[in-house]
Amino acid sequence: MSRQKVAVITPGTFVIPSGHSSSVERVIEKVAPLAADELEIRIFGLSDGQVPALGQLASIPCFRMPGGKQYLISLLRHLKKWHPDMIDVHNRPLLAFQLKSRLPMAKVFLTLHSTTFFAVSYQPATRMRYILDGVDRIIVNSQYLKKELQRRFPSIRTPISVNPLGVSLEDFTPRWTSPGEYLRQARLANLGWSRRKIVMFIGRLLPSKGVHHLLNALPVILKQEKEAMLVIVGSAYYGVNRESQYVRRLKRMAEPFKDRVAFLPYVPYPNIADWYNLADLVVVPSGEEEAFGLVNVEAMASAVPVVASQVGGIPEVVIDGESGLLLPQASLPKDLAKGIVAILGSEAQRKKMGQAGRELARRRFRWQHTAARWVHLMKGQDAKI
Repeated sequence: MSRQKVAVITPGTFVIPSGHSSSVERVIEKVAPLAADELEIRIFGLSDGQVPALGQLASIPCFRMPGGKQYLISLLRHLKKWHPDMIDVHNRPLLAFQLKSRLPMAKVFLTLHSTTFFAVSYQPATRMRYILDGVDRIIVNSQYLKKELQRRFPSIRTPISVNPLGVSLEDFTPRWTSPGEYLRQARLANLGWSRRKIVMFIGRLLPSKGVHHLLNALPVILKQEKEAMLVIVGSAYYGVNRESQYVRRLKRMAEPFKDRVAFLPYVPYPNIADWYNLADLVVVPSGEEEAFGLVNVEAMASAVPVVASQVGGIPEVVIDGESGLLLPQASLPKDLAKGIVAILGSEAQRKKMGQAGRELARRRFRWQHTAARWVHLMKGQDAKI
């Protein structure tokens, strides 16, 4: 029996596979190879002009095409020749609609990773609802994102499926194990941070990610935890360390704290796992539209507790009081320092929460789980969460 043919259409921000990628490309790079035994998959995306037109992700061919007006034409040429059963378009609603209009016999799914591409700033609401109703199914990564779609477009007819994201446990050396602690102590000594309690932020440096809340909380944290240190890993742009106005503002805020704040540039996956291993806790002070947040499951895979905003899809990942601490977004200015200090002050608490998070990631948030649900959806079956 022949396998179902599935075309995966990437946003084009980065080629696949790539050492520099956004979370969208990482999802595809992790999920597609795990599904390749059951589906015949081809990945299509934009070329960056630097790599060959044809690449490979494990056994999966990756077709890279020029952008602009020629992109849709080139894509249709490939798809009409190959005749896929399913087309899964990531984060590009209009492209999904255009493909369905021109390939009515194929099932076209739209996978959305955030609210960005169905916001009013992307398309007027009436136009967006028409676009969303023009595809066969929408896949989202959290119940929050599903509810947001239904709230903004209450008359939407397209079925919406939830497929939570995952993590590769084998890529992360967990705290509270002999190898994990040995590696951690050696790296801390090498960095001159041996006595520090590391509070870490990992992600894009955008106002919506709330890094300024961390810096505002730092004086209170340092007053109660003398050895605390804030390590900020990331940049304003994926794969580029060019500074934005917001990043310059963060660095001005950090100046009074001297060596108690360290800014580290963007670190590609999987090297970022080494930084999670150094953390005593990871803070995710995001704004209310955080759809999922891979940083949460990556911290848990590292057996590091999470202090996060109780917003968006985060409560679907972090269990308050078990694998971390969730704070209402509105209370971050007054409660963030208190929450961080409560966990920093108890090694037993950090260990208990970290180990609980690692187990939660193992049971519920592995890429194997995400891939299995995706295969079900591509075969026209309901995804089992």
